[in-house]
Amino acid sequence: MTNWTILNRMSSDKAGIILALIATLCYSLKPIFIKLIYQHDVSSLNVLVWRMIISLPIYLLIGFYLWKRSRKRRANNQDSASPAKGWVWKTVAIGIMGYYLAALLDLLGLQYITSQFARLILFTYPTLVALLGWIFFREKLSRSVLYALVFSYIGLTFIFITDFKSFGDQVVYGSILMFLSVLFFSLYVLLSKKLIDQVGGSTFTVVAMIASSVCIAIHLFITSNSISDMELSLIQFQLVAMMTILTTVIPSFLIAEAIALIGPQKSSIAGTFGPVATSSFAVFMLGETFGFSHLIGLILVVLAIYVMQKDSLERKSKT
Repeated sequence: MTNWTILNRMSSDKAGIILALIATLCYSLKPIFIKLIYQHDVSSLNVLVWRMIISLPIYLLIGFYLWKRSRKRRANNQDSASPAKGWVWKTVAIGIMGYYLAALLDLLGLQYITSQFARLILFTYPTLVALLGWIFFREKLSRSVLYALVFSYIGLTFIFITDFKSFGDQVVYGSILMFLSVLFFSLYVLLSKKLIDQVGGSTFTVVAMIASSVCIAIHLFITSNSISDMELSLIQFQLVAMMTILTTVIPSFLIAEAIALIGPQKSSIAGTFGPVATSSFAVFMLGETFGFSHLIGLILVVLAIYVMQKDSLERKSKT
């Protein structure tokens, strides 16, 4: 359960949905900020490194607070259960997938495709979560999931064809990178629920983000010739800082708490307005085009995910 006072007064479902909605709005701004940052000639590695530099102290402070609170609770015998052995290393592995590999591929993919198309590809992760659950955990694939898979990728095809005519082969490369990002993020969502239930959303997020930060530091050490390559101008730093706080730090805690309260399925439903928000921001802030094919693709993808998740919840409530 979340420890936030105002949300404690609400039902867990209502609080979880509110957290998921706010997190979705924050995440919707991420591709917009990245596109704005790229307009100021900042490389994807620089974005990744500076996001780590800005966010890591915040996660370390929160981690220290959680550690102190945990020690105090144990001293007062308020912790009746301890998490399963090896949860730290499992969280590290999941964090690297969700916050390093998925984030890196997302940044690289956005260099080649529009923010609207990128967001729609990322938004298909619930169908991929269901597919991976069937492959690895023998979870049943319902008819609604199969329909969602078909309709969501038909929707993506509409936009892909239009963008390919406008931008050429770079759309293919960007789409592949973005799909790989979705794959790693889907694994993160699929595997994180059990650990979040064991250790809590905030603790899980802190460990996962610190692990991903270490990977980013190693990446920088291997690939960068000079630390001066990482220098940013004031406007570049301001944009990266805003992106980090608004679209990384804040929503990372919000979505973890939402998953803890209402589960990944309901959290996904709350995120159905994400692509709509991103498309609106992209048109008004970046001047991206939004034609008939984009509208059809958007409707198909959002409707497919919504129907799939709604059916999943209805079946769950009957069991």
